[in-house]
Amino acid sequence: MTIKSKILPLLCIYFASFFTSAFGDKPLVIGIKEAPPFVFKDKGELKGITIDLWKTIFSKEEFTTKELTLEELLVQIKEDRIQTGLGAISITRDRETYLNFSTPYYESGLAIATKLNSAPLFYYLQVIKKIVGALIPWIFLLFIVGLFIWLVERTKNADQFHKPIKQGIVAGIWWACVTMTTVGYGDKTPKSFIGRLAAIIWMFSGIILISSLTATITTSLTVDRLQSSVQSIADLEKRKTGVARGTSAVEFMEERGLGKIEFESLEMGMDALNGGEIHAFVHDKPIMKHLISKQFAGSIEVLNLPLNKELYAFPVNENNAALLEKLNRKIVEMIESGEMSKIINKYLLK
Repeated sequence: MTIKSKILPLLCIYFASFFTSAFGDKPLVIGIKEAPPFVFKDKGELKGITIDLWKTIFSKEEFTTKELTLEELLVQIKEDRIQTGLGAISITRDRETYLNFSTPYYESGLAIATKLNSAPLFYYLQVIKKIVGALIPWIFLLFIVGLFIWLVERTKNADQFHKPIKQGIVAGIWWACVTMTTVGYGDKTPKSFIGRLAAIIWMFSGIILISSLTATITTSLTVDRLQSSVQSIADLEKRKTGVARGTSAVEFMEERGLGKIEFESLEMGMDALNGGEIHAFVHDKPIMKHLISKQFAGSIEVLNLPLNKELYAFPVNENNAALLEKLNRKIVEMIESGEMSKIINKYLLK
């Protein structure tokens, strides 16, 4: 028997044992977390940047998928119940304490989304709505004061506060208006003791009430402007800011001591932002931009204000060195050959 014939079987046994140790006897089990354009379903078929990348690397291996939340996906990799996860999974300081990550295949970062206030007509309608809302109780109060002054003046001062109810109430409301605003034309003045006492009380009350009304309207308009003026990370301290539970945005906000409102998903957060429940939302920039282009175009914008740098990679159990080695080698090959750029541009340049 020749040396060649002896070595060949040994090599076969070696490679067989390598792949058995790396992937086991069963097909790979992969966790899936939808995050368009990295992972999404199109007519029931999984597509996206990460899906295409995975299929290119493991074109000859069988694998099954398991849909999970991001938190479930990371935990199950740690517990070695699944081999890796496909989505838009970034490398963070916390995740690196219990997982290994492949060579990064995409670089992006967190960004801020805000409501787009580009329609002046909408803004002015909102202003008018607030002013009308504030004036309604005042109109009711003027009616009550006008009715009261007419009731006490109609007998002794009938020439100024006419006895017919319609004319009398109109005269009373007119007096209440000019007295409250301190204009005081003098064409109508109470003559009875109760009427004059009411006039004194109403004059001082009017000064306070007018100041209060002015402050209410000014404050509401100022708040509207503040809500749409997020220009830096510091501005988030004064805004209701949303994040998706379990994402790197949660860690980002906590590290900086910034308040946050957690939502179950990016979609729920965007709905809240669009509905005015929150003022800003922090999430992965490419994922937010993709969702906004599909569902919130013209309503929400992503600010050109990168908050940090994030690297997307495949998370792997710390003991699965063989899988990690294959991922690293293939990713580097695809980056150098330009194949990685083709896959990314296929989805991000649409």
